[in-house]
Parts: sequence; structure tokens; C-alpha cells
Amino acid sequence: MKAKTTRILITGAHGQLGQALLANLPWLPEFSPSRLRMEIPEASLVSGSAVKPRSAIAPGSAIEIVALGHQQLDLTSADLPERLSEINADVIINCAAYNAVDAAEQDMAAAMALNAEAPERLAIWCRQQGAWLIHISSDYVFGNVFGNVFGNDLGSVFGNVSGNASANMLGNAPRALTESDVCEPLSLYGQSKLAGEQRLLKANPGALVLRTSWLYSRFGSNFVLTMGRLLTERPELKVVADQVGTPTWAEALARLIWQLLIWFHLKPEKSAVLSGCFHYAATGQCSWYLFTQEIAEQIAKPQCNSAPSSQAAVPLQTASPSQAALQSQATLHSPANPAPITPGCRITPVSTAEYGALLNRAQAPRPAYSALDSSALKDAMAAMPSAFRCYLPKDYPSPIWLSWQAQLALMLSGLGASSLG
Repeated sequence: MKAKTTRILITGAHGQLGQALLANLPWLPEFSPSRLRMEIPEASLVSGSAVKPRSAIAPGSAIEIVALGHQQLDLTSADLPERLSEINADVIINCAAYNAVDAAEQDMAAAMALNAEAPERLAIWCRQQGAWLIHISSDYVFGNVFGNVFGNDLGSVFGNVSGNASANMLGNAPRALTESDVCEPLSLYGQSKLAGEQRLLKANPGALVLRTSWLYSRFGSNFVLTMGRLLTERPELKVVADQVGTPTWAEALARLIWQLLIWFHLKPEKSAVLSGCFHYAATGQCSWYLFTQEIAEQIAKPQCNSAPSSQAAVPLQTASPSQAALQSQATLHSPANPAPITPGCRITPVSTAEYGALLNRAQAPRPAYSALDSSALKDAMAAMPSAFRCYLPKDYPSPIWLSWQAQLALMLSGLGASSLG
């Protein structure tokens, strides 16, 4: 194999996926960067994931990673093409995004700048330089593809809950969403993400868009860490039950991306491994209410129960704790190290309308159903040459195609990336 160096740029490296990518480097003697340029504060990386150069993946070849946060690389700046040329990456993984769904309703210009214009500019540069672009998108590009999947009588849906959810708690959508389903985003955030996909692929058809959904991890602020904390603070949680999707562990997505990147590195020529738009999410589906049930059960089954209620929702918006505190919560709130969940903690399903009524602020509309079908990507990955897999730890791909419940268990138990050493 012709010796070469592959330089990978990770944008948005402070975010969940950016940190998950760095925490899930497949550290093997045969595979690790000969040079890793970390231009983000060390404190923002997962504790204990020290980065040390080792031998290259093949004689004379190497992988170099440049991980940049917003302060180091502003994707909306006028000099972005010049900055990209200075870095001169062979692959760009664009994890940067404007993710404030509600705020986007009042600041569409900012959302479009980062979610639509920036991906297009990255795509143009990559096409001109022959680099491969991987861009992360969202299930919020979809509207209500199957109409009102819960019908009009939500009381009858919620009223059927007694400990375990009945089938209609997932609505009546006929199937998970595929890449060919019509995108009709309900929110300005969703519109900005769809515009980014369209403009990027028009500018560079060789780029890869990965749509994912309901990401969570041990990093940053996310639903799992927030619920894990609130379960210890409140006697009752009221959680939206008429939005269904697929929770996805960011570290499973990171491992999938690393598999693609190793394949890219091993190819004789630097060309795209996959192109176009693909879905990636865990298997299965649930509502935010059922997701919270599962979190509570996995953390401390005897201490928390769920029950139906017709009371109005209580806003769950709280001040975001520091990143260090959230990472600490992810460690403390696990089956191996359970947190003191409020005795008798009650999880109550409520409607989106009930929840929104007490927010006292504008709330962007969300799709009622956005579970993603990842079968097209799974089939494409299965067709990869088998030779590259010898460069991965034996269990490295294992979380990728698991159910959302199994991925959650890995995250909460401290397995997965941290167990690889």
C-alpha cells in the first residue's frame, strides 16, 4: 500500500460528538496518529483519555487529527477558505451546528449562517481541494410525515399506562423514516438543517450527510444527564409523551465515523467512502416519556416508578450545570454507582401542548414522529472491504447497531469507549 498521511479536521470539537470522536480513537499499536494537534482546552476532553502518539497504521503512513472549537475556527468568518487551506485537511468532519431549537425561531440568521451557509462553504472548499466532507444533520428536517400519529384523544393514550407502556404510547406510524421520505421541517431550526444538507450536496455531491437523532453522551448538556440529575432532585417529573424518535449514543456514532475514516485512510486513493445522505440512529423507538422511564429503571429500578396523570406539565428547563458537573453526574448516576433518586419519584406523561403551556416562552414545533431507519447505511457498511477491520479492536463496532436501550446501558454503566483503555 502506498504510504501516505491523512489529516482529519474535526470542527465543533467542544460539542458532544466532537468530544465523543476524540474519546473513541481506536488506540492500537497499529493505529493511532503520529501527530495529534489538540487546539481545544484539555479540560474539555474526557478525563483520562490521554493522547499519545504511537506507530502509524501502515509503514510510512500516519493519521493527523486537528480538533478545533468555535474559538479556534469560526465557520461563519469571511476568511474561512483561507483557514481551511492553512489546515489542508484530507477529511473534514463537521460537528459544528446551531442547535438551540427554540432560539432559532428568533434568530434565523444565526441558525442559517452556521447550519446552512457554513456547510456549503465547507463543501465548496472540499470539492476544490479533493477532500472528503462528513456533515452531521438532524431528524428535525422531517415534519409530521405520517400526519397525527397519536390521534386527537391523547388522554386515552396516556390513560392506558400502568407501569409499562402500551403499544399506542408509540403512536401509529407505520415504519421508521428513510432517506427517501419527504422533508418538511416544522421549525426554523429544522429548515436551517435541511437547507444545509441541500446546499452542501448541491455544491459537493461527493460529500456525506449523516442524519442522526436525540444524541446523548457523557459530555456536555443532554437529556440523559439532565434526567439523571432531576431524578435525584424532584419527587415528580412530567415528560412529553407525544413525540417519538430514537435516542442515539454519540459514542456509537463516533465509532461508526472512525470506521469510515479508517477505510478512507486505507484506500489507495483519497476519495469518498460514501456519499449522499444516510440515516444513523440506534434501533427501536420511544417517546421522551418512555426514554425517561428507561433511564430511571436502569439507574435505580426500585426507587422510581411511573404513572399516568392528567395534570399540566411542569417546565423542565433548568440552568445548565457546568460541563465538569455533568460529566461527574454521568459517572455517579450508573448502576454500578447509583445516585440517591428521590424516593417514590413519579414520572408522568404529558402532551407537548401541556408542556408548552407552562414554559412562558415561545417553543419551536417538533415532529411528532422522527424515528430513523438506518438500514441503508448498515447495508453500505456491510459492503466495506473486510481487510480494514483488522485495524480495529475486536469489540469496537459492537455498540453501533444496538437498540437504544442497550446503548443507554453501555453509557450508564461506563462501558463502551472508556472500557477500551
